[in-house]
Amino acid sequence: MTEENHACRWIERLIWSGWTRQGVLAERLARRVPVCAVCGRERPARRLRPAVLRETRAEIPAAPPLADAAGRGIAGVLVRRSEGREAIPAAGLLSDLAQDGIPASLAEEWIERFLHAGWLTATWRLGGSPRLTRVSLPQPAALRELAWPGEEDRRREALRKARERVAPLSHPKAAEIASLLASPEAGSFPPPLIQALAALAAHAESGEVLAERVFSARHLGGSKLLAALRGRLERLIGPLAGIGIREGAGVTLLGGDGALRRMDGEIDLRSFAPFLGLAREALENLQEIAFPAGGLFAVENLTVFEACCRGEVEAARGALIAWSAGYPGHAFRRLVELAGRAGTTLRIWTDLDLDGVRIARLIASWSSEAVFHRMSPQDLESAPRHHDLAARSLAAIRRDLEERPGAPLADTLKAMLDSGRWVEQEVFLSSGS
Repeated sequence: MTEENHACRWIERLIWSGWTRQGVLAERLARRVPVCAVCGRERPARRLRPAVLRETRAEIPAAPPLADAAGRGIAGVLVRRSEGREAIPAAGLLSDLAQDGIPASLAEEWIERFLHAGWLTATWRLGGSPRLTRVSLPQPAALRELAWPGEEDRRREALRKARERVAPLSHPKAAEIASLLASPEAGSFPPPLIQALAALAAHAESGEVLAERVFSARHLGGSKLLAALRGRLERLIGPLAGIGIREGAGVTLLGGDGALRRMDGEIDLRSFAPFLGLAREALENLQEIAFPAGGLFAVENLTVFEACCRGEVEAARGALIAWSAGYPGHAFRRLVELAGRAGTTLRIWTDLDLDGVRIARLIASWSSEAVFHRMSPQDLESAPRHHDLAARSLAAIRRDLEERPGAPLADTLKAMLDSGRWVEQEVFLSSGS
């Protein structure tokens, strides 16, 4: 059936009028209109259909309102609820304000003031008594300044300093944080979050391992400040343990075969099966390591490391096995350099995701020769279980490929991007590989 010869199938749609001036305000109306799903024709009506919604904005903005505590509180809730949204549903907004002791009548009075100042638009449901249904913030910065005076200037200054601080850094995680701080999204971050991101980038570059409270006190000015920000930080850049922020002191775990030599004696790793832990100072003070024929086998994931040390992974048998604990620091680098001096084989095994690839590249950069284990596009495809990549991860992989198309494991990243999937190391354990 063509558009010229069909029976119209009517679907009701919300149709908005153009904006019209109403004094210092402008408004537009929405009506429910039956429209043909085939040809797009509106169904004729004898009379103008009643409006169901009215959206209002300031045509001539009034002077900014002088806010009291209630006005600042309402402005703050508006800003928080607007993050990541085009419009704020009024029901949830008024409910949040009621929990803060602000009645709906007072909230709507302030919304009217913000509307006249040009800081928001408001939409009302018509029919009977008009009811506020949603608000949108075309100027969130003005409301943010009202809620938290001076914060916008503090945010801009914090962002400027943070961008300067991370610009010269080269660690993969520091580069990721630098890209985040350069993005438009960072313009909405509160100053403490911006400062924490810059401090974490510098920490990743340093290769240190610190307890959470030590890092927080040293870099953020208070031992408990990082804990308050940790949830949001990890949503933005991933687990902080991966860049050396731990609950306690840094420890390097070693297992398998081989011997550690100091001035005062030798430690046979097999005597401490399945593995032992060395503080950073102990590992950095080693004179020599007698590597076994299987060389050095570097593993990112703790569960996989334990399985390797217990002989459950064929490829790790006869090797000295080391846990990188995410992005490795100075102590692990010392281990890789000792392997290089001994002329032994270095094999690296990490998760098949962007962080895993970056960790593998970092470890490989400390050695003249390195082999990647279970990290090819074929391994990605043959893995028995996969996870879907989030939109943020896909964008980061795409950016990495654009910036470093010839880097090691770029083909694996391309396969991840094409498939939209990533793989944890653990899925290979059942195969004994």
